[in-house]
Amino acid sequence: MALVIALVSLPACKTEVTTTLTATATATATSTITETAPPPSTRTITDMYGREVTIPVNITRVLAAGAIEAQLVFMLAPDKLAGLATPFNGNPPLVPEQYTQIPVVGSWSGGQIGNYETFLSLEPDIILDGFGEDIDDHQQKFGSIPIVGVNSGDLLLEYIPVIRFLGDLLGASDKAEELISFYEGAMDYVNSITAAIPDDGHVTVYYAEGTDGLSTDPYDSWHTTLLVFCGGINVADVQLVPGYGMATVSMEQIFLWDPDIILFAPDSIYATVQSNRLWPELRAIRNGNYFRVPDGPYNWISSPPSINRYLGLLWLGKLLYNAEYDLYTQTAEYYRLFSGYALGRERFDALSAGSLMKERL
Repeated sequence: MALVIALVSLPACKTEVTTTLTATATATATSTITETAPPPSTRTITDMYGREVTIPVNITRVLAAGAIEAQLVFMLAPDKLAGLATPFNGNPPLVPEQYTQIPVVGSWSGGQIGNYETFLSLEPDIILDGFGEDIDDHQQKFGSIPIVGVNSGDLLLEYIPVIRFLGDLLGASDKAEELISFYEGAMDYVNSITAAIPDDGHVTVYYAEGTDGLSTDPYDSWHTTLLVFCGGINVADVQLVPGYGMATVSMEQIFLWDPDIILFAPDSIYATVQSNRLWPELRAIRNGNYFRVPDGPYNWISSPPSINRYLGLLWLGKLLYNAEYDLYTQTAEYYRLFSGYALGRERFDALSAGSLMKERL
């Protein structure tokens, strides 16, 4: 009889245990669901003008109100750039092919007036804005799209903070530090060259802009900062023109300045200067000391006056004072880091044609 009772009792005991386990599992599952909250979709940051801005955690589409800011995004996170401020130069441009399809949307820089409807139609997650005094007005017009203030500075050394800020903002901090390391190395080297130039050893330079070469910028312009930094003396004693720059001068002024070297902007008259009636009479032209500023993917010393000037830093160090580095090697490394482009020797030779003394190629 005892054996029969035991057999009957076992299922009951087993059922009780099963019920308890099931209840416990259910309670655990319920507890897990209750305590797991969805990850936040936004975060609040302080931009470079001290404004608190709520932005998406996941940023995939970025536009910029200025050309410099757009260029910085391209160099740090090109897949996130939804539109260019200005087209890439070159045919084809010196950038990976997939980025040549990025639409040109304009900006509020360099004399341009951007189109709000065009920006809105591209549905950016954020818009970068370097125009501190206009940010509130831009924010009102862009509605709910967050405007992030970005202070890109106006001197070569001031780009380091903005590169780090954007690297963090766009999830590209490692890339930002790579760019900074390259830049600091180039700056240090050129500084070491210019520090050794005697007071009477600095060459004088005229920067010829415009289709006739009769526009230029003074020493304190964004567009010619690099000439002075690299040890040149900018001869242009003209009034600073804000924004896009380019003050008008006369041939008589250029003859009076009598520069050692003349640099022609990419869209100026370098190719036809020898057939001009007056230009060949200038000492620099007669002596063959005139050169074309390279321009891939942008002008190497200006337009926009941004990180493209790192290339100009290397180029002018070689052109003005025959720096000992191999310019092709340094230029190829720049394109790899800043544009993701593999620059071959043949393309470099075409890019630098007319830009260097033959013995310095």
